[in-house]
Order: sequence, then C-alpha cells, then structure tokens
Amino acid sequence: MRAALRGPSERFLAGFMIFLLLFTLFPACSPGAPVPGEPREEPPVYLPGNLFLFTEAEDFEKGEHDNTEVIPLGNGAVTLKEGASKGTYTSPVFSTDPFEYMILSWNADTPNGTYIEIEGRVYAGVDDNRQWSNWLSWGSWSTTPFTDETGRTRLAGSASGSKVDDAIAHVDIDELYVKGSSGETADRFQYRLILHGFEGAAPKVALVAGAIRNTLDGQQIATVYPDNAPDLSRLDKDLDVPTYSQYQRYFKIANSICSPTSVAMALGYHGVDVSPDEMAWSVRDYEAELFGNWIFNTAAAASYGFMTYVAYASPKDGDPWYDVKHEIYEGNPVVVSVKYRKPNVQANYPPVENVPIDSTGGHLVLIRGFTWQDGREYVIVNDSAAAKDSEVRRLYPADQFARAWVKNLMYVIKPHEQEIAEPCVQPYIQARLVKVGEVTEGYQKFEMQVDGTPIDLSTNTMRSAVVSYNGQKTVPFNPREAALPESNYLWFKADQKPGKYTFWFFDMNRNTYTAEIVW
Repeated sequence: MRAALRGPSERFLAGFMIFLLLFTLFPACSPGAPVPGEPREEPPVYLPGNLFLFTEAEDFEKGEHDNTEVIPLGNGAVTLKEGASKGTYTSPVFSTDPFEYMILSWNADTPNGTYIEIEGRVYAGVDDNRQWSNWLSWGSWSTTPFTDETGRTRLAGSASGSKVDDAIAHVDIDELYVKGSSGETADRFQYRLILHGFEGAAPKVALVAGAIRNTLDGQQIATVYPDNAPDLSRLDKDLDVPTYSQYQRYFKIANSICSPTSVAMALGYHGVDVSPDEMAWSVRDYEAELFGNWIFNTAAAASYGFMTYVAYASPKDGDPWYDVKHEIYEGNPVVVSVKYRKPNVQANYPPVENVPIDSTGGHLVLIRGFTWQDGREYVIVNDSAAAKDSEVRRLYPADQFARAWVKNLMYVIKPHEQEIAEPCVQPYIQARLVKVGEVTEGYQKFEMQVDGTPIDLSTNTMRSAVVSYNGQKTVPFNPREAALPESNYLWFKADQKPGKYTFWFFDMNRNTYTAEIVW
C-alpha cells in the first residue's frame, strides 16, 4: 500500500514498522477467545497519516473476494473472475487516527456497459462507545451508459436515500461525515468494491484512495512525509499550464464547470488535449446533476491514463501549502476548492486580492506554482472564472488564499510511475460531414454520417459541440446557432475563413463524434 508517505519513498514501511514495534512491545495484548457463534475478526492494521493509497496487488489480495480476483495491471488491480457478471471485493478493517470526514476516490477502467459501485463504513462514536455504520455509497461510476440492477439504463451518478445515510454517518455526494455534536469521530474504516460486468467485459479497479480529516481542537491529522522531504519554504516555480476560461465555453453550462475546466487544464499540461466541454460531460454526476462531484472529476481524469485521487492537505512546519508545493515541485499542477471575495465586496467569504469575480461560495481553481515578490509569497493560479483565456493566470497572496482554501481539499493528477494499460476513455467515433445542396442564405448545410448512416445533430441528440480552426484551441460551436429549420444538420457559415475546421459533438450517451470540414 502506497499509504500516507509522500515523496520518493511513498511506501507503507512507516506504518508497518509502527505496527511491528507495538506488536513486539505488547505481546500479551492478544485477542481473547472468540464468542461462540460470532466470526473472529482479524485485528485492524493501523494506518498513519491522512491519506491511504491502495494500489498494489498485495493490498487487494488482503480482504475478501467474492467472484473477484487480482490481476497484474499496473501494480495490481481488482476485476471479476472469468465468467462472473457481478462480484464484490471487501477490504480488511483499517484503524486510523480519529477523523470526522472521509473521502474515497478511485481509478477504474469501465468497458462499455460495465460499472462499479464503491462503498465504505466507519466505526464511530465517542471514546469507547463506538459502533459500525452501515455500508454507505459513493455512487455508481462508469465512462459509458449501463443498465443497473433495477433494469434502468443510466449514466454515472452519486447515491441517495438510505444508501448514503444512517444514524452514524452520512455521505454528502462525495464526502462522508460522522454525525453528532459531542465530539464524535471514527477511528476505523473499511471499503468495498462492487463490480458489474456486461457481455463478457469486466471493470478493473487499479486504485482506491482514502483521505481523512479532523477539525476538532488538537486532533488535526498530519500528512506523513519521509525524513528527507525537501525544504519548499521558498519554492519559486511556475508550470506552463494551458489557460481556459469557463465563461468562453458552452453558455448553458459555463457558470457551473469550474471543476472540469480545471481538470482539463491539468490534463493539458500533461499532454492530453481535452476541451473543458468534453471534460464537463465526462465528470458529470448525472444523478445529482452537477459538474463538481470531486471524486467523479478525479475518476474521469484517471480514465485518461493518470494516477488521480482526492486528498486533504495539512500544514508542514507551519506552511499550509506544503502538500500542494510538493506536487508542484514534482511537476504536477493541483486543483483546489476555494471560496473568496474581492476585498471591497461585502460577503461572508475570505478576501483575496486580484480575484476575477466579486465573490464565490464554492469554486475550483488550478494551482500551477508559487513565487515571491517584494518579500511576499504568491500562489500562481489558473482561475477559470476569469472572463478570457488570456486573463486566467493570476497571482494571489499566499496567506490570503490559504484562508480561502475550503477544507484544504485538493485533486492530485499525475502520471503513473510505470507503464500501465492504454487510457480507457471511449474512443471518438469518426464521422464525415457531407455537403447537402448549395449555399443558401449564407449557410452551407452538412449532414454528419457514420459509415453512411446519418447522425442527428439537433439538441435532442447532442448536448454540445466544439470546433477547432487549423488545430487551434477549441471554441464552442453553439447548438443554438445550428438550430435552423433543419436542425439535424450542421449549418456552416459560408463566409468563414479558408482552412480546416474540426468538430467534436457530445451526445446524450457520452459518445463523442468527430469530423472535419476543409473550407
């Protein structure tokens, strides 16, 4: 398990040595005889720190497999046994420092029609008065449409109702919190994966990340670093991350896509050219109808072949930004959750100089670096709330921006340390745009075809579209502009500049069609 330790030696060694030392010092503390009729539980393994990465074969070989098995994908992954259409992997019980909040995130390959569910439970209460919660759900995930066990064909979405709530804890979309007002915390957890196959294909889960947080006085949980962790107090580094304004994207969703826009910028830095519009439909929580589900954003980024997860940062040597700086130092931009206001605006949010909008109570931005000017530290941010792409890169005072950082939450998106399988996003559907008739009233009409079959381009079928001119940055191709009398066609303005126009259309089932016009 690549748990807790960050840096070149992100390994389980520290946790194992602590456990071994305690076991050696207290050999008499062995469990008593099991109660007749009750299964004997193995003692939980203590995990230090606030982040646990389960991503190796030995991690997944522990616990219980029901129609699942471990395969050598990357460091190891869980999948269905051959011939099984459904299976469950249940992790061992892990003990931790007391926590109030927990996030489970994952990296998975979900071939067409397959999906996964991820659940967790916590052992919570006050002092010795603790009990297990029910298994609570973080939802159902797939990169394609799937048919669930009720027979409903659907897309990825968070859970609701009794699946996310009991007397002990509640999962609020993407984050579990322990209930209570008397200092209740959890100090143990388990997770389980429910895998659903389709027509012989099976999903594969290559990583599960557990992140925990405690806000009670004196109970904050620190990130664990090796003794040789670098001194980053004067880090001066700016990663060359592409800039996207969310407000220059499809107008119907532009106000809501700060998170996928930030993820698209991070992937762009790592060499994956994906538009914010495409990313938005990839990360969307189709049950809660939002684009900001943290764990769906990282799961979608993982499908492009990256190691991704959600984490809670914690200060190191008094520096609240150390965890983020460590990722920047290693060459990985980081997405963080914030709320802020301009200093001259009256709102109940922390003031931050140089922000592009008056205020926001919930926003995701990308951090690309840190710098110093006149003895003051600044965070270098790509803030998609800027009106133009050219205005997205901004400098925010580090002390002010730290107070605007919500829950110290961060998306980590970085390349795998070793070669793994190809990215598991659905391939684009290659199409042709065929002229229909002659230029009429300033427009040339085109029909999109796949293997000779016409594809409806109306808003009944397509969610949105983007276009690139001669390989430049994509811009929205507004379906409203195409909604002329025959809106199932593409209506192209005849006075456009000569060149190559490449289109991407995003349909209701998360398919992407691409085609070109050479004008």
